[in-house]
Amino acid sequence: MVQLFNIMSDGKYISCDYIPEQSGESGHIVVDLNTEEVSSVTFSNYEYGKKMYIARVRSKLLQLVNSGNRIPSEATAIWY
Repeated sequence: MVQLFNIMSDGKYISCDYIPEQSGESGHIVVDLNTEEVSSVTFSNYEYGKKMYIARVRSKLLQLVNSGNRIPSEATAIWY
């Protein structure tokens, strides 16, 4: 599980802060909406799966953008 908060988009980029596994250790990610690639990341200090969480956050942000709905300020990505 990863919590996304402070989600913001300017039409060119979407960004958010994230906390993996309720660790309290936040990171930040920016995704380019044209290329759908991560353009900037500050990893959380949570010691496990840093790249896995970034991939999940990226996927969730793109899902929110592509849904056609208003982008919320907070979201959660859950998998099992």
